[in-house]
Amino acid sequence: MRGLGSIWLDRDSRLTLQDQIVRQVKEYVQQGKLQPGEAIPSTRELADELKVSRNTVVYAYDRLEGEGYLEARSRSGVLVSPSIFLSPHSTWPVEAKQTRPKPMSAPVLPRTLGSPHPFRPCQPDVNLFPLSIWNRFRGRVLRNQGRGLLHYQASCISGVPALRENLASYLRDSRGVRCDWRQVVITSGSQQGLFILANLLLKPGDRVYVEDPGYVEARLAWESAGAKIEAGAVDEQGLPLPGDGPSRFSLVYTTPSRQFPTGVSMSLPRRLAWIDYAAHERTWIIEDDYDSELRYSAPPLPSLQSLDRNNRVIYVGTFSKLLFPSLRLGYVVVPESLLDRFEQWKHLIDDHLPLIDQATLATFLESGAFFSHIRRCRKAYSERHALFLDLFQKSGFPLDFRYTDGGMNLAGFLPRATNDAKWSAKLRAADFDVPPMTHYSIKNGAPGLIFGFTAFNPNVIRNSFERMSKVLRDCAQR
Repeated sequence: MRGLGSIWLDRDSRLTLQDQIVRQVKEYVQQGKLQPGEAIPSTRELADELKVSRNTVVYAYDRLEGEGYLEARSRSGVLVSPSIFLSPHSTWPVEAKQTRPKPMSAPVLPRTLGSPHPFRPCQPDVNLFPLSIWNRFRGRVLRNQGRGLLHYQASCISGVPALRENLASYLRDSRGVRCDWRQVVITSGSQQGLFILANLLLKPGDRVYVEDPGYVEARLAWESAGAKIEAGAVDEQGLPLPGDGPSRFSLVYTTPSRQFPTGVSMSLPRRLAWIDYAAHERTWIIEDDYDSELRYSAPPLPSLQSLDRNNRVIYVGTFSKLLFPSLRLGYVVVPESLLDRFEQWKHLIDDHLPLIDQATLATFLESGAFFSHIRRCRKAYSERHALFLDLFQKSGFPLDFRYTDGGMNLAGFLPRATNDAKWSAKLRAADFDVPPMTHYSIKNGAPGLIFGFTAFNPNVIRNSFERMSKVLRDCAQR
């Protein structure tokens, strides 16, 4: 049988037959046993071969399509996604420069709530979100669970159990995260999770190693606990290991699947080196995995936590980037040794988060609507990603887009002598929201501009790019 002849099912396993099919197909793709563009058996053929219900295979294929492993094409059947491949990344010389994070100008608050300006980073397209399906599930959970969702629920400090269970299953299958559902704690966005971890793991004077450039709000969380920040200049493999220092780090913060803001993915050798470092030094690693589902020209990457056998990696994620930002639901996979204290901190902050939204999200995950939404977003964002890069390639502007395998943003590096803050200010004056790279830097002052493209449909991208080109041309000439 084409490509899948060696799949076997253990009917005594605790895993469902659907889960076993999904896992084995993923392994075949990741190990190269199935090549990009290769045809695989139809759902009917595989169901007959494995002696299972056709629906079991249909749902397994649907999940694999949602995660980018498979594509269904009319007249061609089901294929391994042709977009799965690795492209080499070029390097760029970086001149170290001592700077402090530059605060962004406070915007004038509008009288009405509006949409993000082009090309604001990290913004999903909320128009793609299936609001009618969400509202139907919301009505269902209210009918089924009644007024219990309207009361205080002391047992839900860590989140609604159904959501934690469904999320744990998704993280195990999709990201390889090693966890029991009781370790999954629902937070008010990933930022609350980082704040709790800062207070739980750090004391004044502790040393924290962070990416440079990197996520400013995470750095502020560590500083709020009195930690001393040390920066590691991000290279083409991600966050480098620290050199010899006076003492160990209490905590390391990294975004390995797609480094923010540069977009580089941490290489496997570097990941393994960090796992070894954390085990040897007894250091906690915080893995912030904010948009790993959105890869367009590379195979899905396992999480850093999935490689850890010593329980030193703490996995943090969010639904704000995949669904809609105002949902404000994130999560932390907490090691068992920290779980009780983490829940105590969570209880002090907010007791529990809105139960109706959590119960609705649990149903959204369980129904498969979540996977369908991811697949729809990945397709739309991939087209916008390609269009955005094509427009820049034809423009001739001095911006180097080095890391372009996926994500919600594109980092365009500028020549080293460029004042990117001035370019960003000119764009802001023309109603564009394009932050400078140096805003996120500590010592690594490589200039550049961070563009978000996912929230804007192709027509908006084309029209906005035409307007933006005039500003960029003026900046380049000056």
